[in-house]
Amino acid sequence: MKNKTNGDSKNIGDVRDMFGFTLFGKSKGVLLNLIESDMVKKRKIWIATVNPEFVMATTKDNEFLNILQSRTTYNVIDGIGLAWARLVESRKSKVERFVYGIKIGVEIMMGRHRENLIAGADLMDDLCRMAEKNGQSVYFLGGWDDRGKKTAEFFLKKYPKLKIAGYYAGKREGEDEKIIKMLAQKKIDYLFVAFAMKTQEEFINRNLEKLNVGLVMGLGRSFDYYSGDLPRAPKWIRNIGFEWLFSLIIEPKRWKRQLTLPKFIWMVLKNRPKI
Repeated sequence: MKNKTNGDSKNIGDVRDMFGFTLFGKSKGVLLNLIESDMVKKRKIWIATVNPEFVMATTKDNEFLNILQSRTTYNVIDGIGLAWARLVESRKSKVERFVYGIKIGVEIMMGRHRENLIAGADLMDDLCRMAEKNGQSVYFLGGWDDRGKKTAEFFLKKYPKLKIAGYYAGKREGEDEKIIKMLAQKKIDYLFVAFAMKTQEEFINRNLEKLNVGLVMGLGRSFDYYSGDLPRAPKWIRNIGFEWLFSLIIEPKRWKRQLTLPKFIWMVLKNRPKI
């Protein structure tokens, strides 16, 4: 995969171009090894945790599509819908995709096809563990109220030797300069950014060259889980692909956002993605 943040090129095997941008197609273990190697070589890394909502956003926003095409280092598959689409898109006709889509959907509900799925929340945990092992520091940027602080406290309790460089809640209009100056005063190896989807990627894109960090990753609502403010779907629910339904039950007011998944599925079945 092209390492867009530093201009180097990677040949890591199983990757695919889908929806106009490249998805990381290997396991989380492979990704962690690549990250550790990049960190040693002082290569700046930007990880985007891509789900169907990202894909649908790119169909209406060329600038956002360009970020995923040419700015991020690794676009990981953070959503069972994308894992499903990677298999279904190989079928040429609409009928084939529909029939095969049902088959793959049933297999997903049986716990299969998760080997390339890398949840952002889980990856953050792994990176904190790696940071503790290597004596590196982490910073938690974003989250409502004190959720960044509580997330930092959670990981410090789990990894007592982890170096917490700091945390800062929220993000308001016009705060870029303030945030960048604040971060510049810290020694940060891993920067976790939890703004809203697109907002966090646009912030990183505007400021990537100014960020003196080893790795930056947008994480959406992951701070909400680790702060204890929002329950995460149990692992067995995530394994059968129904995390979206759990989220809908927990937060019914967000029902409009959950419509993204059926729209995404219909788009894949109706129009074969460009590979």
